[in-house]
Amino acid sequence: MDFKIFSSTFSGIRQENNFWRVICAVLVVTNLLLGVEVLVRKDVVVLVPPILKEQVRVGMNKADAKYQESWALFFSLLLGNITPQNLEFVISEVQKYLAPEIYQDLMKDIGEQAMQIKEANVSTSFQPSQLTYDDKTGHVLVKGMMSLRGSFGPPKNVPKTYEFGITVKNYYPEIHYLDAYDKKKHPQEQEEKPNVQPQESDQQGKKPGN
Repeated sequence: MDFKIFSSTFSGIRQENNFWRVICAVLVVTNLLLGVEVLVRKDVVVLVPPILKEQVRVGMNKADAKYQESWALFFSLLLGNITPQNLEFVISEVQKYLAPEIYQDLMKDIGEQAMQIKEANVSTSFQPSQLTYDDKTGHVLVKGMMSLRGSFGPPKNVPKTYEFGITVKNYYPEIHYLDAYDKKKHPQEQEEKPNVQPQESDQQGKKPGN
C-alpha cells in the first residue's frame, strides 16, 4: 500500500468535510435570520384600486397618498350622490369606515341631515373635478360641482369640497376626519392672511353637508 497517496487522499476528504460543515452552519444561521424576519415583518400589499387604475402601497397601519386619494374619491361619490331612496344604504356603508372618535358626533349630524333630505325630497349628484393631497394636514380634498334637485324649482349647482382624513388600521381604511363645504374659506386657506384669526378646525370631524 502507498501510504503517501492514502495520507493525501484522507487529508483531502477531511478538508472537504470541514468545508461542508461551514457551509451547513452558514445555511442554518441564514435560515434562522429569515425566519425571524418573516415573523417580525409587517406585510406590504400592492393593490390596484378600481378608481385610480394604478398601483398603491398599503401596510398594516399606513398607506401612501394614492391609496388615500382613491378612498377619498370613493367616499365623496358615495356621499355626494344621494336620493331619499338610497339614503339608508349610503349611511350604512359610510358608518363602517368611521373612526371611533368621530363616530357618535358624525352619525348624529348625518341622521339629522338625512331627515331633512327625506322631508324635502331632495336629491344630490356630485361631479368631482379635482383631487388633492394636502401634505400639511395629511388630508385629501375632493373638489367638484354638486347639483341639488327637489321641489324648489330648477336644479341648483353649487361648488362642493369634501375633505377627508383617512388612516389605515389592520389594512382597513378608516375615516378620522370628514368635512364638506361650499364656497367658504377653509381654515387652512386662511393661515397666511395677516390679521385674520383662522377658525379652529374641529378635529373630530364634521357633517358631510355643511
